[in-house]
Amino acid sequence: MRKLLAPLLALLALPVGAAPPDGGALRVVSYNVHGLPSFITGDDTLARQRTIAPRLEPFDVVGLQEDFMDDGHRLLTGAATHPTRLRFADLAGPDRFYGSGLTLLARAPAVLHRHEHFGTFHGRLGAGSDGLASKGFQLVRLRLAPGIELDVYNTHMDAGGAEGDQAARADQAAQLTRCMQEISGDRAVVLLGDTNLSAGRGRDPGTLARWQAATRLRCACLAARETCCGRIDRVLWRSGLGVELEVARWGVAPGFIDAEGRLLSDHEPIEVELRWRRAPL
Repeated sequence: MRKLLAPLLALLALPVGAAPPDGGALRVVSYNVHGLPSFITGDDTLARQRTIAPRLEPFDVVGLQEDFMDDGHRLLTGAATHPTRLRFADLAGPDRFYGSGLTLLARAPAVLHRHEHFGTFHGRLGAGSDGLASKGFQLVRLRLAPGIELDVYNTHMDAGGAEGDQAARADQAAQLTRCMQEISGDRAVVLLGDTNLSAGRGRDPGTLARWQAATRLRCACLAARETCCGRIDRVLWRSGLGVELEVARWGVAPGFIDAEGRLLSDHEPIEVELRWRRAPL
């Protein structure tokens, strides 16, 4: 009942005579910014973060991964004009060096947010060294218009190709599924993230397939192309309660290079243009 009442109450709150918008577009990007200290990255991390920052401005929704360092985070987001700015920097325990590295920026207001650490990882000083960070996911519910809400997830899953890494990713996908079923229910969802799920490695394809089947999430790349790109950086989506979503465009966001033409991270930013429209409840 509460799922139905929330959008109805938002509609009733409109000024007399005002009509809520029936549709619009969202430009979203998922970007692993490689925000580790320079002695690990082998370059000037803070200079890269400073260069990345203005390139995030055109996007309506930004999901960042590996935004680990406080100084780097300030450079990335200090001048951002997005009203919604949420960083998940909490440590999962006293033995962790970094937070989750997750930051979400959005033009739309947030009406709910939830941050959750993964309960499983594999490798502390090897196999991706995931135990040094507090990986997990963010959930932010955005109000696109009165009566129109979208649940946006941002995540960074376990790295590495060992069997233990693949098992950890399977557990993490299951944890995300439980949250989506509990919190998002039948709502419209967009997931941004570095999933580390390889299309051609061991149990990863099965993990991805089961995750999508359980959550009804679709691949934005496949919605725009005949074959999937195979990248581990993904945008997944589904329509839901009161909202129909459509992928208008998918690709690598241009311009994320320095003056010498070098990439600003060891990942490329994945950009998707989503069109939304009001649907019957």
